[in-house]
Amino acid sequence: MSNGINQRQNEEKCVAMLAAQRQLYNDAKKLDWTSTVLSVLIPFLLSCILLFVSKDSPVGVISYIVSIVSMIFSFCVSGHIKNEKRMAAFIQQKFDTYVYTMPWNRRIFGDDKNVSSEIAQYSEKILSNNAEKEKLKNWYTVEADRKPLNEGILVCQRENFTWDAGLRKRFRRLSIGVVVLLSGAVLIMGVILNESVIERIAFWAPMLQWLFETVKMLNDDLENLNELDVAINSKEEKSMEDLQDIQKLIYEHRKGCLTIPNFFYGYFKDNDEDRAHRMANM
Repeated sequence: MSNGINQRQNEEKCVAMLAAQRQLYNDAKKLDWTSTVLSVLIPFLLSCILLFVSKDSPVGVISYIVSIVSMIFSFCVSGHIKNEKRMAAFIQQKFDTYVYTMPWNRRIFGDDKNVSSEIAQYSEKILSNNAEKEKLKNWYTVEADRKPLNEGILVCQRENFTWDAGLRKRFRRLSIGVVVLLSGAVLIMGVILNESVIERIAFWAPMLQWLFETVKMLNDDLENLNELDVAINSKEEKSMEDLQDIQKLIYEHRKGCLTIPNFFYGYFKDNDEDRAHRMANM
């Protein structure tokens, strides 16, 4: 017997919600990726340039300036990225509560609001592409539809958690590895150029700032996901109130979590999706 999750998640208005939240996250990821390029790759490339030009030449002076400006840019866009993630998380929360037929608890979730205009605005691009639109169908495993409602909701919530945790652990390892490698290369180039530590800091600072912020956010994300793990996988039977408490943790995580680049997400998608479906039904 169906609990209605599968039917509701594939309704046009629900697919539009998913399209809107995906577009918002995509926009946030583009800004995040731009910030990453400016903070990590550009300083490295500028450091390489100094191997071939004098540091006192116009090109050399500009290299130092651009490296510092790249760090400032990341500060400037962080607020806009945060707003886009908050709107995306809110729309996805609207999607989940509708699909789960979960009452919107103002005390737990905050004020509800009408975001129909935002959904229409941000969903348009993805909905106009049939291939991308189809990817939003059957967002949660169809197995969740075959269980009693509360059990089905828990399956969906577990699926969210399982997918996210593994992805963030991998991205943390990649981030540390790439920045350590590039920072080491910058240090070697500084030795070759006989530069002082102060001169090298112009190139190190943006890289290390990005790494510090990225690892800190990922550590916070994984700590939140550990809390979710405890709540989701506890043995007792879940009431709707328990599921609302879990949903709040998911909502708060989505609002503040680090955006993972699409190329990294896509590379592991098939394997992680299959694993998430299996674990969600255990």
